[in-house]
Amino acid sequence: MDVSYFAYGSNLNIFQMVKRVGEWTTSKRAYLEGYRLVFNVKSPRWGGYAANIQKTGKKEDRVYGVVYFLRREKIPVMTSYEGPPPVCLDVKSEDSSVIHGVAVYMWETDKSSEIPPKAYQDTIIEGLTQHGFSQETLEEVKSKFFPTRG
Repeated sequence: MDVSYFAYGSNLNIFQMVKRVGEWTTSKRAYLEGYRLVFNVKSPRWGGYAANIQKTGKKEDRVYGVVYFLRREKIPVMTSYEGPPPVCLDVKSEDSSVIHGVAVYMWETDKSSEIPPKAYQDTIIEGLTQHGFSQETLEEVKSKFFPTRG
């Protein structure tokens, strides 16, 4: 049986996901409403700060990502990479239909957001591109979260 997993950081990148879980049934562009994207999780792998989400409760706040439909046994594999156990949240697909009970990784920290390493930024932008996000969305993500990109 498949379970749904919402990726919003480097796991947007299909090459990274293939290395981690092999394959998945399908994926859908989606967003998490009432949350904001922050970079406040120290990552030795990336040499800086990696993506996290924080609840704001504001309808206008959105975190863009992808819902992957994975075999249930792949969630512990993802947890071994991510760290904390996933929480279940409702995510909206791009047509605004709700996908209930999606596994999402988030870290409890009060650290303020930092600018992530360029390689991490590139991995996220490549992942959004691989999943067919619009140029407008790509530009929004770049301008909001990666202000030093040229």
